[in-house]
Amino acid sequence: MKAKLSPLQLKDIQIIRLNLDENIKGEKKFNIDIDFEPVKVNIDEKEYEGLIFYLKVNNRNRKVRLKVDTEVLAIFEFEEGLPPEKKAQLLLYNGLSIIYGFLRGLIFQKCSYLRPEDRLLPSINLLDIIDKKLKDKNNNS
Repeated sequence: MKAKLSPLQLKDIQIIRLNLDENIKGEKKFNIDIDFEPVKVNIDEKEYEGLIFYLKVNNRNRKVRLKVDTEVLAIFEFEEGLPPEKKAQLLLYNGLSIIYGFLRGLIFQKCSYLRPEDRLLPSINLLDIIDKKLKDKNNNS
């Protein structure tokens, strides 16, 4: 079956900061903190939608096998004619999944000292994170 392209496409991804610490003797834990903010990005006089994505793994833990602190800018393109509500929905739900999946692979590849099961970040519930972020935003408005 031929695959249909998504109305949301990743145009570019830029790693602003990536700090990885590996400790073979550390404890296996995955305390994951995520935050994000939508941004507008101008490239060659054209405006794109983007997300700045912050990921911290075991940020407050000591003696763990893996610590991560990263900030990423992802820039997306949309299929023409999409309504703004649909764009916002795609950007949050699909965009965040794309970024997290990208970072899972990057971290797995970059961590060469740890066993595979110690460097593969678990799947997470992005819906919960998005809902909490939107509630916080609405409460502060």
